[in-house]
Amino acid sequence: MIDLPDWPAPNGAVPRVLDFGGFLEAPGGAETQRANKPGNRYAVAFTYPSLDSAKGGRIFVSRLIKGLLEGVRLDYPLADFEPGTPNVANGTPITVDGAGQSGKFLKVQNVQPAYGFVEGQPISLEIAGQHYLDFVAETAIAGADGKVTIQLSQMLRKPPSAGSVLHVAKPMVEGFLMGNAVSWEVALNKRLSISFEIRESR
Repeated sequence: MIDLPDWPAPNGAVPRVLDFGGFLEAPGGAETQRANKPGNRYAVAFTYPSLDSAKGGRIFVSRLIKGLLEGVRLDYPLADFEPGTPNVANGTPITVDGAGQSGKFLKVQNVQPAYGFVEGQPISLEIAGQHYLDFVAETAIAGADGKVTIQLSQMLRKPPSAGSVLHVAKPMVEGFLMGNAVSWEVALNKRLSISFEIRESR
């Protein structure tokens, strides 16, 4: 997995849901039903300000080329959202509280007491070194013991082990480069224009 440079930050990001469910249409005007399937995930298309070819542009392109085969990881842009101080005072990571969890609810621990997860907040759950991007579906407040149950927007895609880390202050998106993944434009002023999409693999 190739970590893309965190500077410069992208100047545009377009997230979308990869939805594997569908609708069941019955003949004769019967009720339409939604068939939900596990495995829904995300893709994010990024654009960047023009990069100086000699000061980082070539490095960025090099990592994109390597990432085409190995996959890439990048900070999910928080824009104007400020996640605050989610971790307890000693900086202990927020972790999954107990194994065997599934569905849309996730129990976590080591959260700053009274910290509030808010609807729409981006997070990423790291399981065995891989990040899974998601968004908080409902507001939830951590208790005095630093524990809270978070409702997710999508079902858990893999059962997390106890102690798996939840990234709140710096969520990540990880996956394969798709589309025109390794195309870039070199202008006469020696600056590079770069855009790409990261699509979660699972």
